[in-house]
Amino acid sequence: MRKPFSTVFVILVISLISCEQTSKETSQINTPIPERQMFPESIVKHAFDSIRPARQTFLINGEKDTLISGTNGTSIAISKNTFINAQGGIVTGSIDIELVEVNSIADIIGANLQTTSGDKILQTGGMFFIDAKSQGLPLKIRENKSIDVEVKDSFINNEMKIFSGSYDSAQRISWKKTGDLENRLISIPQNLLNFNYGAWECWYNKEQIKLLTDPKFKNTYIATREFEYRARVLDYGTCPQMEDLDDELLNIYTSNIDKTLSYADSLVANYIFTTYENLIDTTKEFSFNDTGWLSYMYKSAIQFSKQKLLNPIDFDQLGISAKTTSENLMDRGIPENEASKLINLYKMRTKVIQELEDKNATQRLGSYSFSINRLGWINVDWFLDDTNTMDSDFIVKLNSQDTLEYVSLSLVIPNYDIAVFSLTNEQSKYSFTKKQNGYRRLPVGEDAILVAFSYKNNKPYFGKKKIKIPATGEIELKMELTNQSNIKAAVAKLTE
Repeated sequence: MRKPFSTVFVILVISLISCEQTSKETSQINTPIPERQMFPESIVKHAFDSIRPARQTFLINGEKDTLISGTNGTSIAISKNTFINAQGGIVTGSIDIELVEVNSIADIIGANLQTTSGDKILQTGGMFFIDAKSQGLPLKIRENKSIDVEVKDSFINNEMKIFSGSYDSAQRISWKKTGDLENRLISIPQNLLNFNYGAWECWYNKEQIKLLTDPKFKNTYIATREFEYRARVLDYGTCPQMEDLDDELLNIYTSNIDKTLSYADSLVANYIFTTYENLIDTTKEFSFNDTGWLSYMYKSAIQFSKQKLLNPIDFDQLGISAKTTSENLMDRGIPENEASKLINLYKMRTKVIQELEDKNATQRLGSYSFSINRLGWINVDWFLDDTNTMDSDFIVKLNSQDTLEYVSLSLVIPNYDIAVFSLTNEQSKYSFTKKQNGYRRLPVGEDAILVAFSYKNNKPYFGKKKIKIPATGEIELKMELTNQSNIKAAVAKLTE
């Protein structure tokens, strides 16, 4: 009698567990996907009507791999079967993609955004908003899937991280670190690389260029944009007074291609320091002399090594071409997510090659590569170095002929790619530093711009003023009744 009871009990328990799991899965599948908010819904939102960054729309097929190119150079690779709906089903039909690129101080102000993470200030390398919908309803990225992104920037900071943005109850965006830059490289044809681009008085000679373009370095880290950038940063070593430093550094890189680029970077940093220790001073600001340049090269090599960049993906060895599909790679035993990523990176590589081959392209921009697994606001950032900041308690007093109930006031620091909202408001006096529970410091002495918006009786008010950030004191900012055309013209010339 006891054995049948035991069997029935086990079956009953299994059934209960199965029902519970099914209930959980059903609950997860039918979880609504919230709408993603593009711009803040503040009282003064209409003051920004004429200056918001453009909203770009794309119609893609969920069953096809797609590469989207934004007008400001953002590239977004989306593999097929990436999105699911609220019911958990893979969306295979038409999908509407919306993209907003924010690549300048004017864009940040126009979007009414700021560059902060909690109480800390961020320096941005570029932001964008991305959304996906089907039949007007929001979608989300499947679990274990991702979208691959490249964001262009004129200057590459090796310490950048990936942040996601969300609005608080006051409709102010804050950023939270959610990822790191891609550490796998993409090799490109060596003849498209320009190791002397931007060189001033010193550059690599014909023999050195011949070495770097040797076919034996095809599909190695020598044949990458990341190494091209390193060559430009280290080109001071080609100056006559540096004797054979350039050859030594190139030898380190070219003789270690069987290892990672990060490993070679660390060897370069060590060589510069041990050879020129008496000329390196990392505590001083840059200066145009041997100490300034060698310190800059050493610090750059240290930062390069921290990127932990690996070797390039060898698409030839993997047999990947324009006709290869993720299914082809999965048939070879490559997991779906990795197969999709490889296809995405190959598409990115193709686009990069086309851009470099474009004879009309006059500017070579660097880029940040990374993956995202959520939609909404994304930001490439790093935290403002506290060594460049000081305590500051200066306030801004707004002066207007009309009583303005709400004002959006920002402190813009162009040289740092920073924009922060004011934190306190007492009788039309505003402050940008938090005085307790985590004092927020500012780069005192830096050039900055105060920018203020308000909206009353369907009319916009605007004010701006160039300043040097003071440690203390009061600055008066005049707010004037204006129109959208004047605001647009003023913001366009904000940093001039």
